[in-house]
Amino acid sequence: MSLSESRPQSAPVLRTIAAGWRRVLVMVRPQRFGAQITYGDQQSAPTEHGLVIGVIDDPELAMRLVSVRGPVTLASIDALVVAFEEVRDCSRLHLDLTDAEFADRAVISSLAGLLDELDDRRVHLRIVGLGRLATLPVD
Repeated sequence: MSLSESRPQSAPVLRTIAAGWRRVLVMVRPQRFGAQITYGDQQSAPTEHGLVIGVIDDPELAMRLVSVRGPVTLASIDALVVAFEEVRDCSRLHLDLTDAEFADRAVISSLAGLLDELDDRRVHLRIVGLGRLATLPVD
């Protein structure tokens, strides 16, 4: 086997490695982290009910990260409605409920309804922080 016959076999491997490095460079470019960070209606300010919603949008608006901190009540869930309405159809939503405090079962049912609406819009949803709900007492 000559050297020229072995090159075509290694070319796809080199192209794959180069494509992987290009993806890494795109992920860490400074412009990617230029997204605006907002919390609730005002910068870093909780709502009148004490709920803080952190929103980070991907510059291409293909993904939104929503962090919920504080008490989630039937009165404060409207802020979540607004954050969810701004998510594009068929995009991705990462919802962090680790620091959220749910008032009662009615709030969780309302949240489930909002998540069903996102599912109807084909939003790809990832939720973290619900594991601790299993440890809360049920009334």
